[in-house]
This record gives sequence, structure tokens and C-alpha cells, in this order.
Amino acid sequence: MSILGGYKELRERLKSVRLWSIMAVTLGILVIVALWGVNQYRGKANYHNYLTNMWHRAFFDMVGYVQNIQSLLSKAEVSGDDRQRAVLYTEVWRNAFAAQENLSQLPIENNVALEKTAKYLTQVGDLSFSLSKQLMSGKKETLLQKKQLKKLRAYADKLSNSLNELAIEISQGRLRWGEVRVVGTSRLKRVSQNVTSSRMLAVEAGFKDYPTLIYDGPFSDHISRQIPKGLPEKLVTKEQAKKIAFEFLNLKRADVVNYLGLSGDRIKVYTFEIIPDRKIRYRTITIAISKKGGKVIWMIDNRATSSPKIGVAKAKENAKKFLIAKGFPNMIDTFYLKQDNTALINYIFLQNGIKIYPDMVKIRVALDTGQIVGFDATPYYMSHTSRNIPKPAISERQARNLISKNFDVQSVSLAIIPLDSGKEAFTYEFLGKYDDKYFADYINAITGKEENILEIIKDPNGILSM
Repeated sequence: MSILGGYKELRERLKSVRLWSIMAVTLGILVIVALWGVNQYRGKANYHNYLTNMWHRAFFDMVGYVQNIQSLLSKAEVSGDDRQRAVLYTEVWRNAFAAQENLSQLPIENNVALEKTAKYLTQVGDLSFSLSKQLMSGKKETLLQKKQLKKLRAYADKLSNSLNELAIEISQGRLRWGEVRVVGTSRLKRVSQNVTSSRMLAVEAGFKDYPTLIYDGPFSDHISRQIPKGLPEKLVTKEQAKKIAFEFLNLKRADVVNYLGLSGDRIKVYTFEIIPDRKIRYRTITIAISKKGGKVIWMIDNRATSSPKIGVAKAKENAKKFLIAKGFPNMIDTFYLKQDNTALINYIFLQNGIKIYPDMVKIRVALDTGQIVGFDATPYYMSHTSRNIPKPAISERQARNLISKNFDVQSVSLAIIPLDSGKEAFTYEFLGKYDDKYFADYINAITGKEENILEIIKDPNGILSM
């Protein structure tokens, strides 16, 4: 081979090597870009799932609060007891405040319709608050005020019906949150068209005095400063909280674990988002562990559920086993609600046969497999403690004589119930019927005072109290 021939061969080889190098570098860049894209997509999907869970929670909480407003205003209309109506008005105010808070968290455009709905909730809350103060000072409602309350209750009916329509469509998957931004806005607007006229109602009731009221309600300062009673004192780290979350979920590993931060007001929690298996699409578990005590406060498993294959009795059986396994042995079920192929069941603590309603845990069971897909022990850890419960100062017969003769009592038990003041009352719980409706009447077992009365709603989807 000549020198020239060797040079040409070497040049061709260099070109070939250079070409392969360029191709390898290009391929490497493409792989890196593709992996970055996949990672971004997964991150976005996980964040979307997290937001969807939060929106669901805020929306269904708001639906519940609006239903409470509707029911409480109805009770106030039929109640002849000033003290009881003052309590009911206070409850309306509290629920209106909570409904506003949840409404503000929804992904609905902040247009005029939403503002008017929020304004309605403000007005019905403020008017009720003002009337509660008026009754506590010994002054009854005027005829005009009663007419105004009736109109506000009618608006609550419309708002509740519209929200229920949305809730059904969301539960059945016929409406996604992106569409709620549009549909929800139009329906809320439909309700709000007549709300403007109610603006003067609150003014007539004198709610200008609102900021100066001394009020012993659930959102007064001393309540907001309450600290959890049921959490151990020891603080846990983020890594310890992660380990507790895995143990609670019976997981040895997970494909993805995202730490969402330390949050919470009265209970500070480490929140994690966990994807146990990437192959199971759209299944994300969000779980919150308390910094103080290292307890699981709440958990949401957003896996899709199919048509029910088990009944509520089996769901309760599974939930009971779950509670025992997680360290809640003395719990009994009270109310439940079937919703979105799941059953939400409330459990309360039982101490020496006495129902302790403040110590509540909520369990959501998937009705297709019986799996636990939701857990909320916030009320339990806020109030649970070893209570020194006295013997009743009045007998069951004496307490029974204090309730209406028309009330058909079907069962009686002793119960600790929470009060709006944040305190608790030791009561006789009378369950029964009046005028084909179910009620629970609570008579203080020490003083004989009627502490509360609840309407029990029984329908094919569950048993609820209002």
C-alpha cells in the first residue's frame, strides 16, 4: 500500500469513528431527554392525583356543611325553646364558616357567581350568629327575622340540591374536576341569582356587632388553642414517620415515595405520597403521620373501585378487624354512608360500656374487595384520654321524664358527647321516633339538662345524623 493509500484509509476510519461517536452522543441525549420527560410526566400525574384527593375532600366536606345548614335552619323553624334555637343558630354559623373555607379550596373560577355563593354563606352565618346572641340576651326573634330566616333556608335548599347533583356526577365519574370549573360555576350561579336580595337581611339582624361578641363557640380562641390529648409526647423525625407509614400500610417497599412536607395546625403532620406499584396505574396513597407521637392521623388510598361485591355488614367486619390490628380495640360503629362504591363508617370509643363520641375514627372500605381505602383518626387523637366518668346523679327514669311524651324511645344508653364549647357532657342517649322520623335526644346525666338533639337520617345509602 502506498503512503497516499494508507492516508485515505486512515481518514475513512476516522470519519467512521467520528460518525459513530456523534450517533452515540445523540442517542445518549435522546435517552436522557426521554427519561426526563417520563419523570416530568409522572411527577405531574402524581401532583394531579394529590390535588384531586384534596379537592374531593374539600368538596364533599362542603356538601356536608351546606346540608347541615339546611337541616339546622329547619330545626330552628320548628323549635319552641329559646336556648335550643340559640344553639342551632350557633351551629349554622359554624357550618357556614366551614363551608366557606372549603368552597375557597375548590378549583372553580373566582367569578361573580362564586363570590355571591360565598356571600350567601357569610350572610346566613352572620345572621344566625347575631340571632344566637339576641336569644342569649333574652330577646326573641321578630316576625320579620323569622321570615328572613325562612328565605335563607329556601336558598340553602337550592344550594344543597345543586351541590348534591354535582356530588352524584363526581362520585359516578361523569364529571371531572376540569369540567367542574365550568359546570359547577354555572350551577352555583343559578342558585345565587336571588341571593343579592338577602343582603339586607343580615343587616336588619344587626350583625355589625359581630366582631365584639363574646362567644363560647367551637371556633373561639380558647378552642383554637386546644392541644391534642391522645398523642404521646415523643417527637419523631421525617425518616421515622416514613417507616411508620410503611408499617401502617403493610408495605416493605414502594416504587415511588414523595415527601409532601410538614403541615397542620393543631396536629403537625409529615405527609407522604406513596405509589406502591407503578404497574397499577392511578393508585396513589397519601398518608399523614403526626410529628408528636408518630401516629397515623389520616390516610387516603385513591385506587379506583368497581361495582360493589360485598355489603355493609362485611365492610364493618373488615373495618373492625383493621381497627383492632392498628391498636383501636374498643370501638363500635355508629353511622355510615355508602358513596362512590365505598362505605364510610364512623367508629367511637367504648369505655366501660359508655359511648365516647368525641373519640371517633372514620374508616372508608372499598365495597368491591373489602379493602380499607380511607382512615381518619383526627377527632380521636384530639380528644382521647383516660376519663374519670362519675355515676349518674339522676336515674334513667328521671331523665326519661324530661323528654317529650310524644317521643317513642326505642333504646337508652350512657354517652359522653362533645359540646360546642369544646367541653364534654355525660348524658343519657335516648334513641327513638317522633312523627315517623328518628331522633337522638341527649339528657345530661348529672344536671338533667337537655344537651342536644339530633335527627337520624336512614336511607338506602346509610344512616347519618344531622
